[in-house]
Amino acid sequence: MLINFYLIFLMLVNLDYLENRAIKKYKKGKYKEAIKIFSNQSSNKKNDEYYFYIGHSYSLTGNNSLAITFYDSAIAINKKYDLAYSERGFSNFIMGNSKKALNDLDAAININANNANYFVNRGSIKYDLGLELSACEDWKTAISLDKKVIDARILNANCY
Repeated sequence: MLINFYLIFLMLVNLDYLENRAIKKYKKGKYKEAIKIFSNQSSNKKNDEYYFYIGHSYSLTGNNSLAITFYDSAIAINKKYDLAYSERGFSNFIMGNSKKALNDLDAAININANNANYFVNRGSIKYDLGLELSACEDWKTAISLDKKVIDARILNANCY
């Protein structure tokens, strides 16, 4: 019994160690190394943050299709994960799926309407879709939330 407990304890410590190592690699911009470490994790540690980090790592290495798969998993676990919606939207936008990207940014904003970056990104997607007036409204909202989030000259050049 004591041996079983010890083995389980060692496994949990090792999983935390792997996760911390992977996150450190991620934060240092070593995304491919982070992906390898995350991929070696046991299935019982795969939570919404695991799927987000590995998805974002794939996105930052240019594999947005695979990133979306991992963002989908993060969102399936946590429907209120606004950052996962936002990043999935960015990946969709990069892949030319502007309507899906817009839906994701709408979801992120519905969850967290105080993130100015979400409004900047949604405005950019709307602008890309030819919805200039609505884009300008989003950019104005972004500036009202954080004056430094977007250069006012962009707003002036595109909205007035």
